[in-house]
Amino acid sequence: YFPNREESAKYFLLNFGILLDEYDGDAFDEAFIKPWLALEKYLKQLGRNIKFDVEAWTLELGMGMQMNPDSVAKGILGIKNYLASKGLLKIAGFPLASSESHKMSFRARSQIKKYYAPVGGMIQARVELGSEIKAGEKLYQILSFNKAGKLPQLTNIYAEQDGLVYDVATNQAVNEGEFVLGVIN
Repeated sequence: YFPNREESAKYFLLNFGILLDEYDGDAFDEAFIKPWLALEKYLKQLGRNIKFDVEAWTLELGMGMQMNPDSVAKGILGIKNYLASKGLLKIAGFPLASSESHKMSFRARSQIKKYYAPVGGMIQARVELGSEIKAGEKLYQILSFNKAGKLPQLTNIYAEQDGLVYDVATNQAVNEGEFVLGVIN
């Protein structure tokens, strides 16, 4: 979600939201809303506190190239609820009564730590998506094979910060430098 849009975000009925406080490539949603956010900022500097009812959203429906059926169902429910809550659609039974009291956890994109494979190999003992972890806790292991005919080696990767595992790669096999998982604190 984008700055100052937390109240609208809750209408999607999700548990977790990431504030896009850093822009990373001007995706369509970012390119669409950036001028409106800039205008709000400059008007505020001029003493006019105006919030436009213009929003852009990206709902994650899975990870990588795999869709998660539960995420899709939850996403559709949330989209219907959001549109009904904003008065854009009239849908029987929407908005849901629980919308106003729904609690979400909000975190900032700038607080993301991405972990990449320091060596190639097979990922094993990886923490689950959605796990709360502590600094120093083992996140995953990489079983590395070599061409010298020696026994495979295990490389343990530990968390550098407390946080929530919000993203994991879909592959079990990785090359050196490939993304393995992301933690947000």
